[in-house]
Amino acid sequence: MERLRKIATSPSVELAPIGEFEAGGKAYPLFYLLMGSPGPNKKSVMIGAGIHGDEPGGVEAAVRFLEHNAANHKLLSRFVFTVFPCNNPSGWERNTRENADGIDLNRQFNARKPAAEAAIISQALQGKRFDLLFEMHEDVDSPGFYMYEIANDPSTYLGEKIIEAVESAGCPINRNECIERMPANGGLIRRRVIRFRKTRLPLAIYAHRTCGGHVLTLEPPASMLSLEERVAVELMGLSIALDCS
Repeated sequence: MERLRKIATSPSVELAPIGEFEAGGKAYPLFYLLMGSPGPNKKSVMIGAGIHGDEPGGVEAAVRFLEHNAANHKLLSRFVFTVFPCNNPSGWERNTRENADGIDLNRQFNARKPAAEAAIISQALQGKRFDLLFEMHEDVDSPGFYMYEIANDPSTYLGEKIIEAVESAGCPINRNECIERMPANGGLIRRRVIRFRKTRLPLAIYAHRTCGGHVLTLEPPASMLSLEERVAVELMGLSIALDCS
């Protein structure tokens, strides 16, 4: 929170509270940060991190991206960013996938009775439109990097480009033909969102259905890379996505 408040002293950044919830007997606030000003020729990007509390690399990458770019006028002349830096703060504190009440928040979107965090984030997304949805995850069990991609226009696919860059940087790639019980090709999972279930959704699928946008979800291998290396992979993928947008 100290880092987020410091980032928000920049005139280009707004720290926006979106709600408060209780978990494990403690009250937590939730925020997103708006970086840049909307404009007719700018693309809108959502960055999400920390929906699983035991994936700290994404949280660090999201916060570091804000710290490094709050005064990046060239970047902010092209994009406006909505950044959810830590969507599961009680799990992040405990280093657990689930929140303090034992709930996997990434299965709570569009649920009949969602967890408070998912309900707050869902409400914050209403009325927003995004060109790019960039989700920062990591996987402690994977033998290498993999990622998910959803895009309505195949000509805009970026998955292969990101995987090639990640591998060139020395990160192993998960080349299993089935990852997380889904067909994969060279570390890339491309799901057809129309085939996805309607309820208890991951945040990326819910945000895509609610706000549109090209979805990229990165999964660096947490057991094989240091925190700094995982952060570098996340930021590399985001940089490629922005350069190609």
